[in-house]
Amino acid sequence: MRKLTVALSLGLPLYFFLSVSATPPAAPTWTVQLRNSKGLQTGDLVQEAGRPIGHVVRVDTHSTSVHIVITLDLDARDRLRERTTLFVITPTGAGRPVLRLVVFDKHSPPLPSGSMIAGAESEIEVELRRQLAAMESAVQTFTQQVETFNRALDQTQKSEEKRQLEESVGNLFDTLQKTRDEVTQSLSEEVDRWTKLYERLFPAVAAKP
Repeated sequence: MRKLTVALSLGLPLYFFLSVSATPPAAPTWTVQLRNSKGLQTGDLVQEAGRPIGHVVRVDTHSTSVHIVITLDLDARDRLRERTTLFVITPTGAGRPVLRLVVFDKHSPPLPSGSMIAGAESEIEVELRRQLAAMESAVQTFTQQVETFNRALDQTQKSEEKRQLEESVGNLFDTLQKTRDEVTQSLSEEVDRWTKLYERLFPAVAAKP
């Protein structure tokens, strides 16, 4: 009896330790906010460009929205970025709905697990958001390039190269600054115009926090 008690006292903790150690960690999840699930259910596929990259874990219905909890395959988790969205594709025939991932900017910061993603309700909305992302990126890229060029010129401030440069191009600095301001303003106005169009077409989505 004593041997049995000793065996149990040693064996049970070891059994529980091995059980816990053998349990794989839960896969990371992200939540997509939509107005309508369009028939999505647990187990339905998440795709990108027709390639399966994950599946729906859970569908939670709220009073004004639907939260689609998803997980992605290990080799696809870095595809979720700040500038991404997902929308439901309903195939013709008897096929199941699919949640499609669209990446607007693959260089934008990755989305950590647990993040909420503003989904899109239609392909038209996706294209509008794609245009907005492209224009915002153009403004940022142009500004960064001009600032980089300005810094490179500033480094020659006390050098013979700058004196020769100023003699050859005259008011380069003023012209460059004016060009940057004009182009940035023009692009910013275009972004603002598209943003207002998007908000008129999709007011409920645009108002999401």
